[in-house]
Amino acid sequence: MLGLFAHPDDEVFCMGGTIAKLTDGGAVARIVSLTRGEAGQIRDVAAATRRTLGEVRARELVGAGAALGVTDTRCLDLADGTLANRPVEELIETAVALIDEFRPDVVISFGPDGAYGHPDHVTVSNVATLATARTRSQPIMLHAVFPRSEQLLVGLIVDWLESLDDRFRGSEEFANGLMLFANGSSMLGYAADHLDVRFFPAGTFIIEQGEPPGELFLVLSGSADIVVESDDGSLNHLATVGPGCFVGEDGIARGQPRNAHVVAAESVTCFVLSPGAASPSAGRGSTSLVDRFVGEGPGAELPPDCIEVDVRAYADRKVEALACHRSQYALRADMFPPSLVQGLFGVEYFVQADSAAMSTDASQG
Repeated sequence: MLGLFAHPDDEVFCMGGTIAKLTDGGAVARIVSLTRGEAGQIRDVAAATRRTLGEVRARELVGAGAALGVTDTRCLDLADGTLANRPVEELIETAVALIDEFRPDVVISFGPDGAYGHPDHVTVSNVATLATARTRSQPIMLHAVFPRSEQLLVGLIVDWLESLDDRFRGSEEFANGLMLFANGSSMLGYAADHLDVRFFPAGTFIIEQGEPPGELFLVLSGSADIVVESDDGSLNHLATVGPGCFVGEDGIARGQPRNAHVVAAESVTCFVLSPGAASPSAGRGSTSLVDRFVGEGPGAELPPDCIEVDVRAYADRKVEALACHRSQYALRADMFPPSLVQGLFGVEYFVQADSAAMSTDASQG
């Protein structure tokens, strides 16, 4: 099995669970990235500098491969971000040479949309597909696809929080890791949450008692008071929460109006997850609209003949591999509960490229 991608870390989201599952069963895998990913983000300043990022990401790919049972990884040195501008025939010849050298039974890359339209991803999909049709061994070509899910990360988090005996208090590392994790999951369609970072000056309401539930807040900085207001207007202070604490999970879990105020004791910044963007006509308090959020519509249907691979038993390995890409995802492999990672990453989807269409495209150059 050959995974042919544009950047180190592409392999994890596209096929991380499948790689781990098949290598455990005796398959031999190679992962090749056409670039070293030197134009990527630097999420952890201790992991790399702009000068060293390409070298660091190549090493990270080795570690991620090992987590997935792959000992054969390779980074070519084509400039990150330039694949779409390179002569396509040169790229195809490079890919043909890689495939003929390894002689895999299966080649896997992005689908034609590049998951979310990244030009490098789109290019490597096209190149891998055309190259496969020109090789001597004619391996099966699979495209990784990401049908947009209706699943909400907020629901998985709330279920986890409700299972705990005590209020969760995460670290700054956890908060940063969750934001990166949520953004990546949302971008690739694993989850359908609306994500936001919101600022609340001291003395303002984060949550008002009595309003419908929907948003889950993770405090990033500052502190907030949880206060219950009685019918006579008296206030009972229950707790003060700070960075790494969630607020709002009780109402979501029970589907009941908020049972307390959450008020910024000092200026507070929160990471906010919700089913959709807030409706512009939504009010606050107990008289606000029940349907407060504007969703993105139903999830996409699976493509015809889609191959679904159950990788729930390997979701932890997928996150372990993701954590190896420290420069891009500043998180630990054990940071999130198994229920969350299995819920998000438990199935991977592939579509086999049409061999007749590939041959026609290849003959036309």
